[in-house]
Amino acid sequence: MIRSAFARRFLAVIRGRYFGACFLLCIAALLLPVGCANSQMQKTQASGVYHIVKKGETLYSIARAYSTGLQELAEINNIEDVASIREGSVIFIPNADQVIEDVMVSAGKAAADAGKEEKVKDIKPSGGEKPSTLAKPLPSQEKTSQTPAGTAKPSRPDTGTVLPAPKADIPGREKPQVSEEKVVMEKGRFAWPFRGEVKTRFGIQPNKTYHNWIKIACPAGTRVKAAASGTVIFSANLKDFGETVIIRHANDFATVYTHLSKRSVRTDQDVGKGQTIGHAGKTDEAGETYFNFEIRIKGKARNPLFYLP
Repeated sequence: MIRSAFARRFLAVIRGRYFGACFLLCIAALLLPVGCANSQMQKTQASGVYHIVKKGETLYSIARAYSTGLQELAEINNIEDVASIREGSVIFIPNADQVIEDVMVSAGKAAADAGKEEKVKDIKPSGGEKPSTLAKPLPSQEKTSQTPAGTAKPSRPDTGTVLPAPKADIPGREKPQVSEEKVVMEKGRFAWPFRGEVKTRFGIQPNKTYHNWIKIACPAGTRVKAAASGTVIFSANLKDFGETVIIRHANDFATVYTHLSKRSVRTDQDVGKGQTIGHAGKTDEAGETYFNFEIRIKGKARNPLFYLP
């Protein structure tokens, strides 16, 4: 009976630890979907091509030609000033299958296609509109259509709604310029967890691997601080990432601190900006102490350097 009771207690403990581990892994999978996948990306090549900038090309025209977002292109290539790219610069295009030789032609076609789609949206009535709304005359038409009392209006067949014919392009008239997409940068939204040297930047690396974080060098025992006030939603040891802390902030932001040697906060704890959340102590292959820092919006990794002062 004693052995039986001991066995039952032992199995209960094992099961508890097993389910506890599974629970932590589930949380990690939900909170770090990109980060966990990224640990594999360190060993594999990132998908995409390298584009060499030609005369007359801009980051905007390159983004248009490859049908990718300007913001993503700027963050991946660490381009804070889109006007800084010059002829001969090398830009990594994620998820592209082949290099586009004539960017300007492809970008022009993409812009024309987008313009056609916008025109169709403007002309096509929405499903909730009634036909009578579309047939409503313009104010100028209302004035001219009014007749004195007792005067009969000439009858004419109802031809339905008549859309105005598109104006033909007049030679010499400049077409309206399409406003270019802007790169969003919120410098100073977050504070540095520690102001050390950035050893590895976000995005594409020289060996064509991809990083969702920046690697910050620091002395051993450095206090790592919360980049903004928020609530700790994860604090545990994570495989391949070491001691990890994740803080949820306002407006769907989250910050991730990995490869710490020690954690100083617990899950569900509220923290203030600048509060110590852990200590650095892990070393890399060169023996240098560091930790990794990420910023995410709705789970998507963003370039921290676009949000730090």
